[in-house]
Amino acid sequence: MSLVAVVVLFLRDGGSADLVGGDLATVLSAVGRVTGLVAVDLLLIQLLLAARVPWVDRAYGIDRALLAHRVLGRVSLPLVLVHVEALVVAYAVRAHLSPWAGWAVEPFRMLSGVPDLLTATVGTLLLVLVAVTSVRAARRRMSYERWHLVHLAAYAGVGLSVPHQLSIGSDLTRSGAAKTYWIALYLLVAVSIVWWRLVLPAVRTVRHGLRVESVVEELPGTWSVRMTGRRLDRLPARAGQFLGWRFLNRGLWATAHPWSLSAMPDGRHLRITVRDLGDHSRQLAGLRPGTRVAVEGPYGAFTTSVRTHHRVLLVAAGIGVTPVRAVVEELVRHHAAAPGAVTVVVRVDDPDQVPLRAELERLTEAGGHHLLILAGPPVPGSWLPADPTAGSDVTRLGDLVPHLRLHDVYVCGPAPWMRLVHRSLRKAGVPAAQVHDERFGW
Repeated sequence: MSLVAVVVLFLRDGGSADLVGGDLATVLSAVGRVTGLVAVDLLLIQLLLAARVPWVDRAYGIDRALLAHRVLGRVSLPLVLVHVEALVVAYAVRAHLSPWAGWAVEPFRMLSGVPDLLTATVGTLLLVLVAVTSVRAARRRMSYERWHLVHLAAYAGVGLSVPHQLSIGSDLTRSGAAKTYWIALYLLVAVSIVWWRLVLPAVRTVRHGLRVESVVEELPGTWSVRMTGRRLDRLPARAGQFLGWRFLNRGLWATAHPWSLSAMPDGRHLRITVRDLGDHSRQLAGLRPGTRVAVEGPYGAFTTSVRTHHRVLLVAAGIGVTPVRAVVEELVRHHAAAPGAVTVVVRVDDPDQVPLRAELERLTEAGGHHLLILAGPPVPGSWLPADPTAGSDVTRLGDLVPHLRLHDVYVCGPAPWMRLVHRSLRKAGVPAAQVHDERFGW
């Protein structure tokens, strides 16, 4: 709807005549203008998707909102570049410059002659930097902390382009309707970012005064951090959700990391369980009791609120067991499932390396539920361990969990592994509305 409104306003305010009835320079200019308008609209939608707005989280989940954010980025930046190049060529044609001279000279002429173009150029370069570092190959070479810091340049990129976009005579201010629409959109995005990403996290951090109570090594390279604070019963966190954790300690305070709760919130304590996957997570082992903690969130739709059936299947791999363990606890403590209605499947390479295994065993036993530990080395193209006597993943899953289509299914683990689980569930006929997951890839 937003894109339709942008294009309709552009065409109504003279853009249609410029696109079909003008000379070459006019047509190129119109192409540059409309691609710029669409690009700006997409960039603002991207920022809104990343603003952690609760209704977006409830409807889609933060993981899917951020996936849409990345997909839109692959469209918006090329449109920005088309916008720039079309206008450069249009100005060069109007100045009667040759193609070679136009490409070389016109950008510098425009910088000196078009108001606010210098800041817009810097903003464009920042967006290019963000796009380059978001390519998968580049992300693999960067730590999460460095990538996150670079990614913040997107806000500066959009902000630096605002004076150019809202200058007198631009398409964003050409008519009263266009000006009202764009100002409203900018305000919506700005207020959402300031409130949900800055103000509310700061208020919750101060209000609850979270501090580290203890750090426990669960397995070699895996630690649980238990925290306490004030009035935690008023923090709207549920089992299965995650928060952005910022431990106010040297080397840990600069970046908020998304880690799931590994225990059901009880109004007095919060707990996360983290595996050693990098410098940041490794430093948690050295946290001292009393260390202050800043939080963002809670976020995520990996909760029992989306449940539609009496039976529940929870499938986890590796450290993905943490939100699953919290959901199991909620189902058991609240007597939210009949005995035997919950099945927990944990996939690991080594049966002695199941995070929080003893807790899962106690919870499932207390509720009369089922815990299945599937151990064995990875098998290409399969999410299950090797079994030469068994059939396909779909057949084996049906054998493990009878009446599979009568379950809500929760899945958490590495993204490639989760795709294989999803494939098995689709082939088994489980409706997509009954499958719930949370993805934490950055």
